[in-house]
Amino acid sequence: MGVLAPIGRLLFSAIFITSGLNHFFQLEALTAVAQASGVPEPHWAVLGSGVALVVGGLCVLLGVFARLGAAAIAIFLLCAAFMVHRFWLVPDPVQAQDQLIHFMKNLSMAGGALFIVYFGPGPFSLRGRRRSEGLGSGRLGMPLRP
Repeated sequence: MGVLAPIGRLLFSAIFITSGLNHFFQLEALTAVAQASGVPEPHWAVLGSGVALVVGGLCVLLGVFARLGAAAIAIFLLCAAFMVHRFWLVPDPVQAQDQLIHFMKNLSMAGGALFIVYFGPGPFSLRGRRRSEGLGSGRLGMPLRP
């Protein structure tokens, strides 16, 4: 059953790594979307969120600083949900439904990211290998979970 953790990390992180890279490849288009949504400093917001998504996704995938990476992903998802996917402001019912789906998707994935923040990367992570070699406890002296 332990093999489910790395498979889950792979499946979870894939969208964030690819989406984060897309922030750089489609910088102008995503900046225009962010600007139209009223995101402050849209160019820098797209670049910063791209970095957070790629680095956060890689942290989760590899299980190194997975909690920190998942926290960055959760923050991005919540910000994007409430700043970009404001379905309640869209007058067209079809577009409002589309934004509602994106809003709920972001909330759902933020919930998954928060599970990783709480439980950690699980077995078969690079961080877990170092722990099993006897590197002590985590922050605040709390024992690290596998």
